[in-house]
Amino acid sequence: MDSGLKQDNRLLKKGYFKTLFPVMFSVLGATINAVIDGILVSQKLGRTALAAVNLSMPVYFVLCTIGALIAGGAAVCSARKAGQDNMKSSQDYFQDALLLSTVISVIVTACGIIFCRSIAGLLSGGDLTEQVYEYCLITFIGTAPAIMIYIPINYLQLEGKNHSISISVILMIATDIILDLLFIYVLNMGLGGASAASVVSSLVTCIYGFIALQYKETNYHLGFTKPSRKRLRKLLKYGSPLALTNLFDAVKLFMINTIVIIAAGESGAVVWAVLNTLSELSLMIVTGVSRAGAPMISTCHTAKENSRIRILTALEVRTGMILSAIFALAIALLNRPIGVIFSVSEDLLLPLICLGISVIISTICCVWERHFNSIGLIVCANISSFARNCMLPIAAAVFLMVSGAPIWLFLPLSAAGSAAVIALLTFIEYLYHQKTSYPLSRVLLLDDHLERENKVLDFSITAEMTEVCDASDKIKAFCSANNMDSKATMKLGLAIEELLNVIILKTPGLKSLDLRAFALDGNTGLRIHYAGKSYDPFKDNDADDDFLMGINMINKMSEATLHIHTLGINIITIIFPEKEHNKTGENKYGTNRR
Repeated sequence: MDSGLKQDNRLLKKGYFKTLFPVMFSVLGATINAVIDGILVSQKLGRTALAAVNLSMPVYFVLCTIGALIAGGAAVCSARKAGQDNMKSSQDYFQDALLLSTVISVIVTACGIIFCRSIAGLLSGGDLTEQVYEYCLITFIGTAPAIMIYIPINYLQLEGKNHSISISVILMIATDIILDLLFIYVLNMGLGGASAASVVSSLVTCIYGFIALQYKETNYHLGFTKPSRKRLRKLLKYGSPLALTNLFDAVKLFMINTIVIIAAGESGAVVWAVLNTLSELSLMIVTGVSRAGAPMISTCHTAKENSRIRILTALEVRTGMILSAIFALAIALLNRPIGVIFSVSEDLLLPLICLGISVIISTICCVWERHFNSIGLIVCANISSFARNCMLPIAAAVFLMVSGAPIWLFLPLSAAGSAAVIALLTFIEYLYHQKTSYPLSRVLLLDDHLERENKVLDFSITAEMTEVCDASDKIKAFCSANNMDSKATMKLGLAIEELLNVIILKTPGLKSLDLRAFALDGNTGLRIHYAGKSYDPFKDNDADDDFLMGINMINKMSEATLHIHTLGINIITIIFPEKEHNKTGENKYGTNRR
């Protein structure tokens, strides 16, 4: 079948880059406190205080682990339900995250305050214990905002409120800098002041995030719903790769801190503190690039829109390579100014080159890890995360320490090993599914049997009336390949012409639309993606009579129609009964019948 209709990246590219930089800023917001604290603390309190902040970071990573587990898992589940057009269940996961975060925050705060001195001794020992205790105690007091800030960050992205994400990060950075200067430089509160500034800035940003999420229209309303064991299991399942990444980072940091001190002494510990601070900064690229596309990939995967997944993955890889290469080059060229900023006299060129190379490789690895998670291969995602964030860095550092080679080489060596592990996992999963009824594609592990059997047709058009008519005519090749009669063919052609004409006229600035025609389970239908504010042509009471006639005609002929607005994209699904009904009362996309 060759209809001449093809899918392009215009709509997805615009949506991805509209989301990318706010999401990168949101990742920056989750790590910038450590960067700011590191710079200002080193300038005011000296290099030993900088080392104490670095030694305290495992506590912060544990709180991030909990926040990522709950909010990240809930957001993935909400995105998957949105892909099935089930916004009620999508909101239930949001409210589950609210309840779970509240309960766990209270428990962690109480336990952290009680056991803080023991934890500080475990993390540091020696002369730095008291400073680590001071920093960690305030961090535990601020557990709630540190955990709950992940909820608005994730759900603002699902709502397509990217502007609010950017404002959140600007608010966090500005608040943290102002309070750091006040607490450390004016009030002389020491490391406790640095930690307090981070806590207060997180609290302010968290409050703003929830307000922004509720502002105007939202699919996710504040409140608690009755917990469901099934939902909680799925939430924890899909959140585990994100959470384990933070947990593995905490374990890695604890072990690497010890190894570096043994291998390079106090001087090495100071250099490692600088590298770790810059590594936190690099996360805006390493994880931001993949996080921007992950909810869209989750939504597309549940709807089996594989062509959109391939386009998004290609965008992630190209963007990640460019941004990480720029970062690597920048830190290598600026090695001396970086030393001045952190009050470090040691030569940073080789350590920074090692960090830059690892950032480039890790960015691509993270794209594949998040892809595993988005398509439901949770075990692969967790194995990859363990190898990349814990096992391989520690093993490489131990090997270099024993061999006497520069310890900083563990960064590129472990990153390269992570890429090899991901390639091996992908190959094993591919071979395993070759034995099943629906083998997966070689690289992205997608079930594309619908495309191979010509049951779906994905294509894009520009927002012009002439191209709408052309698409309506060319859809006949798809209908013929699926043995549709003239009546079914007419319905699809009419739906394309009438709906798209209304959408184009009622959505100012619209450039292109993505469409999918499908013939599944005895039904034919159409799925339309278009950008802009929420607009449902089936509920447009302001349309004139000519428009209403065409829309009402489609509504009467269809078995089900549904409109949702998620990730800044409108999605309309129309189902036409062709043969016998699906006995479950639910179509391939999960849309309930009228």
